[in-house]
Amino acid sequence: MRTPVNAAFLSPRTLHVANAILAWADEWLIPENPEIKRPGNGSQAVCPFVQKSLDSSRFYMVFHPEVNGQSYAQIESIVTSYIESFIATPPFQPELLTTKTLLVVFPELPERETNVLDIVHTRIKSTFVSQGLMLAQFHQRCEERGIHNRNLKVYQSPYPMMSIRHMAIHDILFLDKDPNWFKSYNVRFGDKFKPGAQLEEHNRHLVGPYLKAKEAAS
Repeated sequence: MRTPVNAAFLSPRTLHVANAILAWADEWLIPENPEIKRPGNGSQAVCPFVQKSLDSSRFYMVFHPEVNGQSYAQIESIVTSYIESFIATPPFQPELLTTKTLLVVFPELPERETNVLDIVHTRIKSTFVSQGLMLAQFHQRCEERGIHNRNLKVYQSPYPMMSIRHMAIHDILFLDKDPNWFKSYNVRFGDKFKPGAQLEEHNRHLVGPYLKAKEAAS
């Protein structure tokens, strides 16, 4: 029997990497962390979506050990290739979309080359945002900081990866610098900021950034 070209075997190495990522999620992404300093009375977890994603068994991972960091175009092609299948994967109910996460992991990307993910993120973020998705890079040397605490490096991880998830209301904090990003956000969440809308208390600190971004985009 001929093995399909795109087939991937689950090796002990892959299982080791997956378990390390799950441990990192349990130890870093999920616990309440006062250093996050998120306003309001909402979660102080590094990523408030991960626990529900794990609980619903929608914390997905795919592995690309062939990536060595010598071609950012290769990584771009790999990551963008998952847009259609991610969107087509359940659940589809609006209130459950943020329970779904996909990590595209590059376990053999040398640490010295991991900054290529920063370049890739910059180059393809708009492609994801236009589809109502968010993209983030995680790696051992990532210098990206927390939105509310610029001293906290929140994107460092044991293995290099890109994460894909659906856009959430708080993403105005990441999408306020580009008019096209804001337009994609506003299509999905603009109604929540209209007069008379019942915005949850823990999201009311988003009103200021939303209005500022709306004015800049007009």
